[in-house]
Amino acid sequence: MAVTPNTTFSSGAIFTATQANRFPRGLMATPVTSTTTDSTITAEEVQLTYVFTAVNGRNYLLTYSEPSISSTVNSTITARLRESSLIGTNINSTQLYSVSGFNGQVVMQTMYTATASGSLTIVATLQSSAGTATATRLSSRFPELYAIDVGAN
Repeated sequence: MAVTPNTTFSSGAIFTATQANRFPRGLMATPVTSTTTDSTITAEEVQLTYVFTAVNGRNYLLTYSEPSISSTVNSTITARLRESSLIGTNINSTQLYSVSGFNGQVVMQTMYTATASGSLTIVATLQSSAGTATATRLSSRFPELYAIDVGAN
């Protein structure tokens, strides 16, 4: 993923549309959150779904955070970002090694380059390797999923 930086601007130079289009565009849609605790995580399941309009060739910083995860037994909890759905292409994943009785958290960020223009759905999923995991959520402690446009290639 080669990124062409904006050139250095100088007084009297012409600012072009090409240069302007390489600038970041910011938050793509309102972050998705939830305040509903999920206490039945075993097989991989969707936790949050985020939809925005992507532009071919632009780079997006995808962020998923889950502030409080615990498990009934020692296990590995896998968090994934996928395209479209639970069975969509895996964009990235991370693992939390959960010790029974202790809470952990997931904060995942990854760069994603759009390969087409149009509506794009990103899903965040969780899966427990053993026992049952719980993602505890409150109005003051909630997961988030969002995309930030960081510029064009």
